[in-house]
Amino acid sequence: MTRRLLLRLVGLGALTAAFAGAADAHAIHTTQTEIVTDRRGMTVRIKAFADDFSASAARFSGHPVPADSSASDADALRYVRARFQVSDDRGNAVVLESCGMRRESGLFWLCFRVTAATPGARFGIRNSMLTELHSDQVNIVQLVSPGARKTMLFTRNSTPSVVALPT
Repeated sequence: MTRRLLLRLVGLGALTAAFAGAADAHAIHTTQTEIVTDRRGMTVRIKAFADDFSASAARFSGHPVPADSSASDADALRYVRARFQVSDDRGNAVVLESCGMRRESGLFWLCFRVTAATPGARFGIRNSMLTELHSDQVNIVQLVSPGARKTMLFTRNSTPSVVALPT
């Protein structure tokens, strides 16, 4: 997908979300993730609509969907670790350590840290969050490393993308 098309998709999503306030639910189904790399590893910051995220986290944990779109830290952590994967160059899952979660209006902001990553190492990234909820779910993941950016799009049927940490 070209950068121009991606920018149009994001702009359309922002416009759609702005007008969706009058409706019961938002009309766009997406998450936005930024992965910032440094010499110690990666920081993963995920932004998701609260209603969708809380419904998926609750269902995944076997709990009723909360009417107030809330999510416990434990349910959120379990869900993200199952649906957002980082794997090393041998395909082994890398543990996502929580560095916080906050709710701001209709959004959840989730933070995770991956440590002990070796510069130059290759990692697999997969984001299948909320794809069990919406067939048109699109998860945007941007990798930001010194001197480089890479944008990845994930849908229900996406395979992992391979990225390398800066050397």
